[in-house]
Amino acid sequence: MVGEEHVNYRGLYRVYDEGVIEKSSEEDVAWAPVVNLLQANIHLKDLVYDCQSQFPPSLLRALHEQHPQCRLHHLTFRFRTLLWGVPFPYEMELATSPSLYRVTIPCALRDSDYDDDFNLEAMMELTAGLAPNLKEVIILNLKPQDCSRSSRPRGSWQGLPGFTAGKVGSLTSLSLKGDSRLSSPTMLQNWARYTDFSCLKHLTLGGWCGADEYALGGETVEWVAQNHSFPRVKTLRIYLTRDYLHHARPHYSEHAVSFFQAFESLEELSVDWPIDSRILDSVLSYHGQTLKKLSLHSLHPLEENRRVDRDRRDIPFEFTKDCIIQIGAQCPVLEELAIPVKRNQSSASEAEMYRCFGRMKSLRFLFLILDCSNFRVTRDSTYNPEFDEEDQKPLADTVPFLCLKRGELKATFINCAVDEALARSIWKTISQNKTGRRLERLKLWPTGGGKYGCKTRNGVTWTILYMVQNMARSWILERVLRDDEEEGFTVRELEKHRRMASDKDNVRFLSDFHDSEVWEVFRSIWPPKEGSKDWRDDWSSFPLQI
Repeated sequence: MVGEEHVNYRGLYRVYDEGVIEKSSEEDVAWAPVVNLLQANIHLKDLVYDCQSQFPPSLLRALHEQHPQCRLHHLTFRFRTLLWGVPFPYEMELATSPSLYRVTIPCALRDSDYDDDFNLEAMMELTAGLAPNLKEVIILNLKPQDCSRSSRPRGSWQGLPGFTAGKVGSLTSLSLKGDSRLSSPTMLQNWARYTDFSCLKHLTLGGWCGADEYALGGETVEWVAQNHSFPRVKTLRIYLTRDYLHHARPHYSEHAVSFFQAFESLEELSVDWPIDSRILDSVLSYHGQTLKKLSLHSLHPLEENRRVDRDRRDIPFEFTKDCIIQIGAQCPVLEELAIPVKRNQSSASEAEMYRCFGRMKSLRFLFLILDCSNFRVTRDSTYNPEFDEEDQKPLADTVPFLCLKRGELKATFINCAVDEALARSIWKTISQNKTGRRLERLKLWPTGGGKYGCKTRNGVTWTILYMVQNMARSWILERVLRDDEEEGFTVRELEKHRRMASDKDNVRFLSDFHDSEVWEVFRSIWPPKEGSKDWRDDWSSFPLQI
């Protein structure tokens, strides 16, 4: 998902890795300076706790006694003693504290030590009234390393002390991230037994780096559309999938349209999905007038063809100039937008798409996902680009299974080449055509280079991928007010240190393995410059045709 925080959903995870912190222990006493601060004559509205150690008893006592109205945001919450039947008293004291307002909790069916983890079940019961002021819950559903090695049946959940079956809570924010098992409606059905969905204002369903198995499946989408409405939800973040693996979904679009109609007047919407025009039309017509933030990321269907029972001829939805104009027309108060834009070798038509963003009067923050993929190479039988005789030649030695032409690889290189000069040109093209409010920030993220809609193992070589990684650079541009009161802007490459570290390894590989066909294509675009150290000094973006 665009902007998703980093969580290692498949790393090592041990839920019972340490004991419960004891009152007046050395660890608890170490928090004395913070406790003393809370005992001062200050008004504290919120306390955010993001430490891996358990929340200290002395700090909890200070909150209860000195700041009873303070809201505790516990971002590393979890029970450590659920395997022992009744949780330790302090864990229950913390979990049922009237101060507890927001929690982020990792959980799994089983951890890396093969121990059952019941934190999810415990959290459901807490939301139903045991934690009286708990309003915001983020569930990080993990699939830990080594967890599947044990085949024994999972134990049964015994319940928390004091829980009364049938009570329903009133969460205002619920996020189910990671391996949330949302392919079927069972997980949401379980949550509906513990919290009233009509009270929710913020909802996140699914998501982990665009992984198909962590998205909302067709059966779940259909169930939500038919059984629930969310009248108060203003912020929705959703991952959808057509879930080809087990079932064909001929009514996917119809159910997706109904799903979004279960929400009323959204103000913020973030969707990672296989989109089509029907779904886009419905979202804009149903929610466009109230949307202030919109993030649309049309996921590529997975290239690894694990879905052997279906012919994968899908071509990802392309946001055209007309789509951008439509968004601008139907979203009059839109301030923040994230959207894919198809790169087209810096052509005049590509430049015109950037101009369209300038006509969005309320827009201030823009995130452009620069799509450099070309699925038509393998998935469109009518695809026949006009190349000259040389560029029509296939790269037979380099990618024999793909039948990639020289001209198609050349287009990939040109599209992936995103340097500072191009970033500045895109900013100026938008800003110079901007009406209404000024553009404050622009993020550019090139992606999809070397993806042609085929199986990964029969796709492009490492040489192509490593070259693309160097050229496809991400940028952030921000407006600033200079001392002379004239407006300027700053430009910064994102994750530059990570790219440079990767370059060191990749350059060694490229020096050992020489794909002559690939280098011939590269040099046909960018001949060596005088004084350059290697190919990385030779390339530059094609100027935007404005």
